Amino acid sequence: MSILSTRPDGAADPLVSALTAAGHRVLAVPTVALLPVEPPGALDRAVAELSSFDWVVLTSAAGANAVVEAARRRGLSEMDLEPPRWAAVGHATAAVLEAAGVRVSLIPEISRGAAITGALLSAGPLAGSRILLPRSDLADGALPQALRAAGATVVEVIAYRTVEGPAASEPALREALAAPDLRTIILCSGSAVRGLITLSAGTDGAQATGVHPVVTATPLVSIGPSTSAAIREAGLQVAVEASCQSLEGLVAAVEELLAEPHPSSGRTPQEVAS
Repeated sequence: MSILSTRPDGAADPLVSALTAAGHRVLAVPTVALLPVEPPGALDRAVAELSSFDWVVLTSAAGANAVVEAARRRGLSEMDLEPPRWAAVGHATAAVLEAAGVRVSLIPEISRGAAITGALLSAGPLAGSRILLPRSDLADGALPQALRAAGATVVEVIAYRTVEGPAASEPALREALAAPDLRTIILCSGSAVRGLITLSAGTDGAQATGVHPVVTATPLVSIGPSTSAAIREAGLQVAVEASCQSLEGLVAAVEELLAEPHPSSGRTPQEVAS
């Protein structure tokens, strides 16, 4: 059976290695590309003023990498200052910071704005605090809105650009959707969901609705609540949602799905598309 991973790192993603080691065939096709901001001046200026913030909140490993690179450009060898305290959504994001010598104070496991804000509030009041929030150019406004509602001053900085449905991935996606043994598709962000739909709309067999029938017929694994919401907003169904937003959580979710019997109709996604 084949598994389609849509994460931006493609074949270099640790998830691909973990699933391959578990004996699965993985088709790695990024449906989203993460690109550096050019020029990176705003991020560099914010990183140069780290001591003026009470918290730095990173919601992705890509954002954490961008901050680390900005610190290196500024010649900063030590980012573990008090203040700020650092919050990293998920252990993969925390690992990037810790590898750069940053002591992570808080790891909210859920990437929704209210959940992150609640986790920060558990560490102390936010009223009057100053928070640096480096994120994607396509990040939604739920988190900064929740933080401001809690009384914080939020400085938002674009750390990287997100391209949904990069054209370079279309040939590989066409091949993946044609795989006769495709069993599941892994999705880890709303951007990846939208990118999948955008790319598949240009492949053979795409419907007028823009959702390819193979995508509709293939069970979808979601990394967490925000991604699941995006899947449903696209008119698709979530087969399994990872219990925790981590590599281990995704592998467990895939294994849970693959342990289930195929749909009773016995039709493959390719038969649906024909």
